[in-house]
Amino acid sequence: MPHAAGTVLCPVHGLPVEAAPSMPPPPSMPLPPAAPPGFELPEIEIPLAAPAPPPSLIPPTEAPLVGALLEGRYRITGVIARGGMGIVYEGVQLFLDRPVAVKCLHPRYTRDAVAIARFQHEAQVCGGFGHPNIVEVFDMGLGEDGSPFLVMERLEGETVTQRLRQDKRLALDLAVSIARQTVSALAATHARGILHRDLKPDNLFLADIAGDAPQVKVLDFGVSKVFQGDRGPKLTRAGFVMGTPAYMAPEQARGDADLDPRVDLYAVGVILYEMLTGRIAYAARTPGTLLTEMQRGLPPRPSEGRPEVPPSLDALVMRCMSLSREDRPRDAVALQRELGSVASVIAAYAGADDEPTEVLERAPRPPLDTHDDPPHVPTPGE
Repeated sequence: MPHAAGTVLCPVHGLPVEAAPSMPPPPSMPLPPAAPPGFELPEIEIPLAAPAPPPSLIPPTEAPLVGALLEGRYRITGVIARGGMGIVYEGVQLFLDRPVAVKCLHPRYTRDAVAIARFQHEAQVCGGFGHPNIVEVFDMGLGEDGSPFLVMERLEGETVTQRLRQDKRLALDLAVSIARQTVSALAATHARGILHRDLKPDNLFLADIAGDAPQVKVLDFGVSKVFQGDRGPKLTRAGFVMGTPAYMAPEQARGDADLDPRVDLYAVGVILYEMLTGRIAYAARTPGTLLTEMQRGLPPRPSEGRPEVPPSLDALVMRCMSLSREDRPRDAVALQRELGSVASVIAAYAGADDEPTEVLERAPRPPLDTHDDPPHVPTPGE
């Protein structure tokens, strides 16, 4: 791509600009005849640099599989996203004429046992649930260079991160709906002994559904952890803490080995806090700085900057973000039940008319403990 003189980084791809190789001078040619008297050349505007192509036109060297046919079944047609570990392409499953997303590992990781184990683990997790809030994996294969790829359902929509960039903060009912759907996916994975460990707005996709609210799809189970027993591949390197610091529970940031489902519930609380307030609870870049920020105290409640947040939602978010996991909801099922109660309160507020009537919020009824005796039902003779 041509660039203006003095350009250091490409404005489209962020890559260093290198000087073009010197070219030999063109052969000499005879000068054209002189213009007749009174002739004037039209004024033209000469651009300083060629216009940059749109970001979707990624050079082949950065997206080498565009146009390729994988295993004779999947035609790669474009690029959806790029990350540090690989590229997600858009493609078509030829025999079914079905649009798909193809996630490919970078060739430099083809000999990295941990990276490949994560890739295979993600395929097993996402391909074995069939849950409406977990992205579905259809197939897994190997490219010509030996790098693995996953074939997933093609989603149309945007991530929660992209929505927040546009709206800054979300409507109360939408934020709670996203949290409820996310927790529904967690309830299914936790029931099989799997922690996500990297929940964040980037990994929550809002799929477009005609006429309905967005459907949440939880992405990227590559660093998920089996917490029941010592089974499954080793997906971390010694001395490394997996996850994104700003959304890590303190026990995860410390590198504790005995993690349980409440690390994911903490992340849900942080995401919900961000959706309600438009700001990150802890802007930490490393686990160490996160722990330092946590020692300074909890962030202000969502209602302090947004008074319309009902007290039950306010309290639930702060409970999920508690630094002590004992103070968080006990599991995803319990959190899902509480979010359902909050959703009812928000609907009551939204359904109230404009008259200055007071809408009282009742505390949710305590869940029935399945280990207790069932309530007595009187018989007709009693």
